Amino acid sequence: MTIHMKPSREALARHYAAGHWQENSLGQLIAASVERHADKLAVEDASGQSITYRELEDLASRFAGFLAAQGVGAGDVVTMHLPNWWQTVVVTYASFKLGAVINPLPPTYGWKDLAFVMNKCGAKAVVVPGRFRSADYTEHLDRIHDELVVKPAIVVIGEGNAALGTPFAEAVAGARLANDHYAAADEPALVLFTSGSESKPKGVVHTHNTAIYGERALAQTLRLTDRDICFMASPVSHTSGFMHGILMTLLLGSTVSLLDVFSGEDALAQMASSRATWTMGATPFLGDVVEAMEKSGRRLPDLRYFLCGGAPIPEVVVRRALAVGVRVLSIYGSTESPPHTVTWPDDPVECAWLADGRTLPGIEVRAADENGRALGPGEEGEQWSRGPNTFIGYLDEPELTARSLDAEGWYRSGDLAQVGADGSVRIVGRIKDMIIRGGQNISAREVEDILLEHPACQTVSVVGIPHPRLGETCAAVVVCQPGQRLDFEDMKRFLIDRGVARFKLPEKLVLREAVPTTPSGKIQKFKLRQELKDLMES
Repeated sequence: MTIHMKPSREALARHYAAGHWQENSLGQLIAASVERHADKLAVEDASGQSITYRELEDLASRFAGFLAAQGVGAGDVVTMHLPNWWQTVVVTYASFKLGAVINPLPPTYGWKDLAFVMNKCGAKAVVVPGRFRSADYTEHLDRIHDELVVKPAIVVIGEGNAALGTPFAEAVAGARLANDHYAAADEPALVLFTSGSESKPKGVVHTHNTAIYGERALAQTLRLTDRDICFMASPVSHTSGFMHGILMTLLLGSTVSLLDVFSGEDALAQMASSRATWTMGATPFLGDVVEAMEKSGRRLPDLRYFLCGGAPIPEVVVRRALAVGVRVLSIYGSTESPPHTVTWPDDPVECAWLADGRTLPGIEVRAADENGRALGPGEEGEQWSRGPNTFIGYLDEPELTARSLDAEGWYRSGDLAQVGADGSVRIVGRIKDMIIRGGQNISAREVEDILLEHPACQTVSVVGIPHPRLGETCAAVVVCQPGQRLDFEDMKRFLIDRGVARFKLPEKLVLREAVPTTPSGKIQKFKLRQELKDLMES
């Protein structure tokens, strides 16, 4: 399937008139970085492997030539289902050379999610590790083969149990692409899937221009240049890692150091050895790095910023970070609008825990009531944003797009916020039924729908409960069928067997005779959350 979505006429007129959008694609701008910085290090990873921009150009051209020979062309989707390995930059740049659309997909996704996403995209190619951690991705692809509407070209990095596809080393050993076929700047560049209140992930489509503007605005605000070194342990197949770790690095002509399996100690060691000048991650990442610094006495004199988002940042963690020389900046955004607020470098340090940042240049935010009316400073309402970085719609979901993105370009986040007179945003809650575990979104409805297939389950409600490190974890509240019983291990096995990713698994099971409901029968999740919170604190 070829993606043909376009920005609205209103967006095209507004953003070109303001000078926010331009005519170059991501591929063309990365090619310019290659020309300026041919012998500079582009990427390194925890394995010790690294490549320069000159080597990136050669490998990407050869990989693009391989994909072209498999029938991948302009507008086709390349699914990149990889950990934080150096090959991710090659796959990304090669896709742009063909005018193809890159689809980063976190390795935490199970085979069920992989099948859904690939069918939704009509992916013409997929790149996977043979094995990573406890998963064998060749077995995943073998399992879903008959479900895939489009039979993709498969490229495997390393070995798995199933013999399929082409080894990556072989794919980059062939002929170079004869001619680059860069897309136009307003054509789709990437589709990123995100879990919200819907039961299935949504495909968020960005053009080259929407992606370029957001990264340039963030780099400008943080005063990042080609001399900076990014350390990225957040998954580069997730929005934050991909947009800010891969795309921003390649656009600036700077360097990124990737870590695939996170621990505070390993992150600290790699940031020190790479002389990283900035990094970002969810609150648990920050806490673990600070703890490692406190225990070891090691410091990071080159690190200017640690951007932190995905969950509230406790004041105590920020103060501990400052004590070991780490400046924390809060950042807020979504896959649909990445990012639109950040703590600016000259803001007072307390802004990291008092707010979720100020708006980036060219981006507007407001708190709105249920009728879409803009509220005054400090009033609580749904957080809306619009700007040149805003996505153009959900893949093949026009009704969902219309509910989330209005005719004037305002994106409705589903988050409850207060917006200050200075453009600062403070997120105070969520409208959407979504759980954020360590920066990863979990659709409660998705887990509920699958668990309701268990013969023992009559009623299921999945809610988020506070966690000191991850922000939230899942709890499943279950009313069993008469005479039936469900235990925790049985629930886990049932969900895993149906392809639910491990990070989505409930970490607590509560059996009840009934759940609180409204007169219309809707489960009152706020009561369940409060009851579970009280139970944990007692």
